[in-house]
Amino acid sequence: MENGLEFHQSAPLDPWHPEVASGTNMKSNYKKLFLWSTLGSLAVGAAVALARRQQRVEPPPLACRKIPRNCKCVHLWTERFEIEEAGTLRSVHDYYLIQPTAFKVWSVLELNPQGTQGRFGSEGIPIYHVARTRLPDEVAAESGGQQGQPQERFYGVVTVVDNDGRSCGNNAIARGGTLEIRKCYVGGASNGVESGETHRSPGRVLNYRLEFAPV
Repeated sequence: MENGLEFHQSAPLDPWHPEVASGTNMKSNYKKLFLWSTLGSLAVGAAVALARRQQRVEPPPLACRKIPRNCKCVHLWTERFEIEEAGTLRSVHDYYLIQPTAFKVWSVLELNPQGTQGRFGSEGIPIYHVARTRLPDEVAAESGGQQGQPQERFYGVVTVVDNDGRSCGNNAIARGGTLEIRKCYVGGASNGVESGETHRSPGRVLNYRLEFAPV
């Protein structure tokens, strides 16, 4: 108390008090809140994306199976896929009838310098005759190609590849991959030559059935 007057020290001003938080201070505080909110959202989004990437499960490897020597034919059909006809999309699947032939592709690495079979008896790579038929969605592929529309017929070496392009090997098939057939030219003899053209199924292999001649 001085000269009969009392002096009181005022408390620090609260920047968020409605009587104080105005003008420049209020704008500055809101800018800081917006900045931290934005950074927080970006961090959460990055964490979610990373978690999803880590949870991605790689598909199992293809269960490849060699076509047996005594197999009479292979019935193979693809998953459904869409095609456009006359401006309209419709769902279809392809059916393949794969039959063995007497033709084979020979590699020069399997022959001796005289051009005959190597002393270990190379057998060459069998060539199959392939008939592809397109079936409408309402027709079961297991019924065969009788109710479908024939697409093409050709000779070739059969295999199936996965999404990364890994092959099952010559004349081996599997479910879940893409049917890949290296087309071949064949003639009067039993020899065949690859044409350099490759057919790939428009849909992945859904299933197949091996048929054997009666014993």
